[in-house]
Amino acid sequence: MITSSPVRVMLLWCPGWSVLAARLTQGIAADQALALTDRGFVVACSAAAKLEGVTVGLRIRQAQHRCPELIVLPYDVAAEARAFEPVLHAVEDKIPDVHVVRPGIAAVRAQGAGRFYGSERAAAEALLSHLHDFTEHELRLPVDLRVAVADGLFAAEQAAYTSSTVVPLSIVPAGGSADFLSGLSVAVACDKKLENLLQRMGIRKLGDLAGLPRDQVHARFGAAGLRAHQLASGEDAPILTPRIVPPQLGMHVTFDPATDRVEQIIAHCEPAASEFTQLLTRSALICTEIRVIVQLEPDALFERLWRHPWQFGSVEVLDRIRWQLEDLAAEAATVDDDSLGASVLSVQVLPESVDNAEHHAQGLWGDRPDEKVEHALTTLQHRLGHDAILTSTVAGGRLLHERRVLRPWGDALPTTRERRLEQPWPGTVPGPAPATVFSSASQVQVLTDVGEPVTVDDRGAVSGDPAWLRLPEGSRRVAQWAGPWPIHHRWWRKRVRLNRFQLIDTQSAAWLLLAEGNTWFLEARYD
Repeated sequence: MITSSPVRVMLLWCPGWSVLAARLTQGIAADQALALTDRGFVVACSAAAKLEGVTVGLRIRQAQHRCPELIVLPYDVAAEARAFEPVLHAVEDKIPDVHVVRPGIAAVRAQGAGRFYGSERAAAEALLSHLHDFTEHELRLPVDLRVAVADGLFAAEQAAYTSSTVVPLSIVPAGGSADFLSGLSVAVACDKKLENLLQRMGIRKLGDLAGLPRDQVHARFGAAGLRAHQLASGEDAPILTPRIVPPQLGMHVTFDPATDRVEQIIAHCEPAASEFTQLLTRSALICTEIRVIVQLEPDALFERLWRHPWQFGSVEVLDRIRWQLEDLAAEAATVDDDSLGASVLSVQVLPESVDNAEHHAQGLWGDRPDEKVEHALTTLQHRLGHDAILTSTVAGGRLLHERRVLRPWGDALPTTRERRLEQPWPGTVPGPAPATVFSSASQVQVLTDVGEPVTVDDRGAVSGDPAWLRLPEGSRRVAQWAGPWPIHHRWWRKRVRLNRFQLIDTQSAAWLLLAEGNTWFLEARYD
């Protein structure tokens, strides 16, 4: 809502929060080149990457060409929000009713905080001091923090952008937002289309826009122009909606001093895991997905998402913590089997997927059918190890063996976007997918009626009609066939000309084959 009565807003800004959140969750050092990407383009990058010439808007391939050591991660808004949650708790320790603009930016009403601390500047300095102590002792890494105070959320955000690491506090006097905003570009108050139109008309600063009659701006540019004119005039009066603090359903175990012994960590986590599951039960909730975060010295995080097909109990939670620590120990490759190679400062478990227990109530005739299956698989996993029991899902790709993704039982399966299912895949299998995909394509022979090998040239022309399929167990007469469907597979590495065929023999068995010149491979069978 925009009116002529602006609200004094105190805004916290953490520059480069996207990169910082990725460092926190992935345990990436500050001196490593890191880029976050979305739909093939760089949307954020670290200081080390910028020194190598990586900029926002580059394609991934261009960025990697400029910086071969670049670490590329997908842009994850949910991970940013989770990493920002502890900072919001720290703000609420000093000033209540925090309004989250987006991960990395939060705002509060400055009037009440100013009265409590004596002035707006004293309140802002107290908040900065508290947050610096929090990030140093809790997050254990330096965080660039800026605070700005101004009339309205828009002016406060723009004031924060003018601050620096040397002067992290910016205060615009009451009633002075219009003068402060007058020197800024019109691009900050409107979209790209309106910006280009205003630029062509010679209106380049917000002061130029604010000097125009509002009714004429509204008539000429519509609602977007009216809003830009109000913002340029400093008449932004947003409704700051305090965030609803989620209930503390997770568990957090700290170790002082830090330890690298797996059994000691599990023993300390056992009471907290029992309390965590009891709290879920008292709240009539069921948790099917948890996130385990292990904080290591000095500032690394080892984070992982775990999924359960039924519901998490204390034993299952401890199992996931143990498996995650064992994976960490395997990466460390220490001589001592019980040592992690790095000291653990804390273990945190957050419930990711929570639902009402009534939605998962037992049926009239007993439990769900998959309970015995889940119990059997979990028991096998206890005996054989975490990676011994695997589940599968379908991913994107051209060749069938590439489309199978195997994950340990209990791990969260990759999302549709991670599996790249929405991407076009020219050369994929036409029609329904085959039921049986061979782990390795075996070489076979396809012959014509006169016994000559069937070949496929570079243009996809077949030398003769396939009449016989010679398998290791014997030959089969081909009743029908279809193809070829060319597959241009990794042409940028080594050009391999593959063509896919479908064959049906006289025994009513259907086959999927790959042809490379005069060499044929059996890829799958339709059952």
